[in-house]
Amino acid sequence: MEMESKSFPESVIEVAKMGNIPIPDSYQTENTNYQNSDSRTLLKMYEETAKLYSHILLKTENGSKALKYLNNRDIDKNLIETFNLGYAPNNSDLLLQFFRDRDISEDILKKSGLFAENQQGQLFDRFRDRMMVPITDEAGNIVAFSGRILDKDASTAKYLNSPETEIFSKSKVLFNLSNAKKSIRDNQNVILFEGFMDVLSAYKSGVTNGVASMGTSLTDQQLYTLSRLTNQINICYDGDDPGVEATYRALTQLNDDRFTYGVISVPDKKDPDEYIRSEGSEKFRNLVKNGVQTPISFILNYFRRHYNLNNEHDQLEFLNQSLQEIVKLDSPVEVDMYVGRVADEMNVSKESINKELDALRRSNAIKAPANNNDNVKRESLIRSTASAETTKFNRIEMSERCLLYWTINFPELKANLKGNDFHFVHDKYQKMYEALLAFGDIDNNVQMSDFTNGLDDNSKNLLAELVMMKMPEEYSEQEIDDYISNVNNSGLEDKVSNINQQLKQAAMVGDDKLQLELTKQLINLRKLLTSN
Repeated sequence: MEMESKSFPESVIEVAKMGNIPIPDSYQTENTNYQNSDSRTLLKMYEETAKLYSHILLKTENGSKALKYLNNRDIDKNLIETFNLGYAPNNSDLLLQFFRDRDISEDILKKSGLFAENQQGQLFDRFRDRMMVPITDEAGNIVAFSGRILDKDASTAKYLNSPETEIFSKSKVLFNLSNAKKSIRDNQNVILFEGFMDVLSAYKSGVTNGVASMGTSLTDQQLYTLSRLTNQINICYDGDDPGVEATYRALTQLNDDRFTYGVISVPDKKDPDEYIRSEGSEKFRNLVKNGVQTPISFILNYFRRHYNLNNEHDQLEFLNQSLQEIVKLDSPVEVDMYVGRVADEMNVSKESINKELDALRRSNAIKAPANNNDNVKRESLIRSTASAETTKFNRIEMSERCLLYWTINFPELKANLKGNDFHFVHDKYQKMYEALLAFGDIDNNVQMSDFTNGLDDNSKNLLAELVMMKMPEEYSEQEIDDYISNVNNSGLEDKVSNINQQLKQAAMVGDDKLQLELTKQLINLRKLLTSN
């Protein structure tokens, strides 16, 4: 669990595989996201396809051209095996016959995304004469492919990706996330690359916390996934002009306040893969470690590229655009630092720039909507919850808070909880829940105000914390069920935590017998938790 960032059930299955111990299909929990038989069939097809393409690459004459291409890009056998790379030969029905020989139905073949269909309705292999990169989900299941051409050809797309299927949605998947999870946690940041080859090269150089999106900006689902691993995203796109433009667009789109952001600018207009191959792994690791720019620093450099700073008109335009960005900063230290940089560069005083900033703030305030009662209340809530933002809650209490948040915003959940005779663990949350049941539905600000007036001061503060929680716009039934299960199993969770503490102490003193006994108890408790 600790070494590979796996859940307890996933870890049990992994250890069983190491010991060659069979586990019934019903307990193969790594595929619990794929419940229906078609999805499980597709997963198996993608796994077998990856094995076939890997075999062709490494073991056959057909794969020699692709293998030479990879070796020329410093991708050795270890990296090929780590990322399960392969080669799809220039054959229109090799994979098709492979699966027809296994009696896979035409319907599943069409659903798989591994084949395309001509005007006569005949299927043929989607990927031909391409180096194949398997795309995995967070648990490591192969759900798609990206195929790269080996020769430059202006008439052919460099990359061909799988279409969306029952098991693959490009808005949810991040390339290499299953390999990178532990490294992201350990390094406390994730590096967002532009292409798969950059991720591979970085991985070989020792930078193992890199991922790439599927040709799109990060989606809400991908950001949510990353937020469970880190709160720092560093963008490392190509250093050429298109790469710089892509970085600027990404920064303007990444406004999720769960994260702080940085930029790793690759020198000499190279992409990360080119830089690693020309300058070496050590220089790239040093760039990643010591070369992270703040977003505002990158943006100011970006503006400089677009203006001739020897020209007075361009100087004023650069200054105006820079102030529009600096005024967004919350930290007085950051504001002072970047005002100083711009002042030195433009050869003007910091005082004059600060006056311009003050005027810009007043102008922005005038343009902002006038304060109304709702805005005043919101500001009050923000102030009252400022200290609560840094509070850490355990799994049980976080589940209780999330349940109350959704119940406040979606009153229909109250009937669900009440019908199941639900009871919160902590008294303050139970008290809030009972107040909600007694009050009825809250559908507008007036009713929220009436509800708040009926609470004591402690409950008012708690309500302020809850309504200001940063949550998605909609809940899922599975999410609610998980919260309820967490709260209902809180007693078992406490026992698990206690046994884990005892296990650490037993390990420290080298008491093998006690460790074995405690492990048995832990397994039994985990079984109870899984069954509830």
